[in-house]
Amino acid sequence: MLGITIGHRVARHGRLGPDGRPTVTVTDLAGTGAAPGENGGGADPAAALATSLGDVTGEEAVLGMPASADRADEARLRQAAEDAGLRVSRIVPEPVAVALHYGAIDEGVHRTVLVADQTAAAVDLTTLAIRPDLTVRVVTTRTAPLAGDAALAAISGELRASEPDAVLLSGGLYAAPEQRAAVENLPEAQGLTVRCVDPEAAAVGGLLLLKDFGLLRVVADRTPVTAPTVPLLEDPEPRLEAVLPRDPDPRAVPARDVPGGAGAEARTARQSGTDEPSAARGEPADPGVPRVPTAPARPESHRRRAEDGPGPAPAHTPRPAPDHEPYNPVRERTPAHDPVPAPDLPPEPGPWTETGPSGATAPVQRSVPVPQLQAVRRDDHLLVLWAWPDSALTARVRWRREGAMAGGDGPRDGDVLCRRRVYEHDGGLDLPVGRGAVTLTVEALVSDPVADTEGAATLRIPAEPPIVDYEPSLRRRLTGARTASVTFTARSGCELPALRIVHGLGRYRPSNTAEGTVLLEVPAQRITAGVPIVVEFPFPSTKGPSWLVCFPVDGPEPDRAPETDLRPTALHRLRVT
Repeated sequence: MLGITIGHRVARHGRLGPDGRPTVTVTDLAGTGAAPGENGGGADPAAALATSLGDVTGEEAVLGMPASADRADEARLRQAAEDAGLRVSRIVPEPVAVALHYGAIDEGVHRTVLVADQTAAAVDLTTLAIRPDLTVRVVTTRTAPLAGDAALAAISGELRASEPDAVLLSGGLYAAPEQRAAVENLPEAQGLTVRCVDPEAAAVGGLLLLKDFGLLRVVADRTPVTAPTVPLLEDPEPRLEAVLPRDPDPRAVPARDVPGGAGAEARTARQSGTDEPSAARGEPADPGVPRVPTAPARPESHRRRAEDGPGPAPAHTPRPAPDHEPYNPVRERTPAHDPVPAPDLPPEPGPWTETGPSGATAPVQRSVPVPQLQAVRRDDHLLVLWAWPDSALTARVRWRREGAMAGGDGPRDGDVLCRRRVYEHDGGLDLPVGRGAVTLTVEALVSDPVADTEGAATLRIPAEPPIVDYEPSLRRRLTGARTASVTFTARSGCELPALRIVHGLGRYRPSNTAEGTVLLEVPAQRITAGVPIVVEFPFPSTKGPSWLVCFPVDGPEPDRAPETDLRPTALHRLRVT
């Protein structure tokens, strides 16, 4: 297996040597067609693979990419590797591979680490949050130059910002003891563990260890830690009493409230709202939205009317000028501290909302592919695992059974919704899909309008071989002779391979035909579901414990899955005496 990392400036590849340690080759991409352009961006994966590997094809490879790469970069890297003749088994960020090299990722571990990966004339600094369920979250990532003390200053800043539990060093630069000592002597690194073991082989060595972490999940969250993950919702009904209207006459010297006089002009101006901003009136800024009636403060002239005597017009029924808006008695008699309740107006539908049958609005749920989709076989069930996007609370899971076995018991396909809290409580999603080949499609539902909605996470699980159960038994005839029998039962119709029934003596059951005596060879034949096949044969007289175990004549092939899964009904029933 090959471990290959394609960074912004260098490419590294290697495989495990006879001593179990990786042998790594580093290729500088500067001056080659794979180097990134002047406008930024990453290296060209196709040119980088051709430059570093040459004519190596037909091998299985685990790929590493910078932590700042997105899903499009991952797709380009996978396509370039497949075009180069490699069989890609997995792609993970390079800092995650470095953490695997140092053993920082393990089940039940909860820690935060800072990975400093030196590549050419720069160092990539990535903060990883490791969870007990073998989930690794990429929190932050940045690149700093190596010139002068810029790299040490950047590491010092990251240590202050992220407060990790350990620092992991990667790259040939940190193989020098003085470079490691420089990091250890930083004031922010005092009391922290700084790991630096074979730093030049850390990234590639970690990729080659991925086969031991089948359930490892990587979540790329490059949002700054201080930024909120969920946007705050605006109040659709602002409190009108929170903002008081402005006094139209700052001098507090009102005119007499006579019809057609200055007082009426001030009042009608306040009614039309021409001398106060829309925000103070509690009205929406959008002219297309209907205005909500507000409650302005009682005019100064009304508060002083008791002292000056009654005016020509009542305080509760003033008549506006005919060329102004219609009279609103509620506006005149409602004090500022007792606002008029706003009518229940539905919010204006936005580009990311949809209206339901009852008129209520809800955010549009967009489907995005989930990363790290995996499935574990549990007999005729599947345990489906994936990494949840941060803003997703629901996932849609669709499955379809394929092949001839899809016509058995149960539906041929299904479409279910999985809630995140149920998934985390159960440790995954359990699907009863049978033992046939299954195609899974999982999409997370998010309300983010800028989420990447290209494609879907799809996984095909191959069919499990049909199961044939067998159970030996022993009985004694009237003549004293003993006869043994073995009953074979299949859960589905299949071909029963040629078998040898082996008789073993002693306290331990035989594990192959060489550890016992072959009493009978059963020829290959067709077995029907639910119809048992019984074979009988004489059993030799023995003393002490004895066993009857069945083995295929051809034996297991290491590179090929068995066509039939032969199982005893119970291990203790294999002991017949």
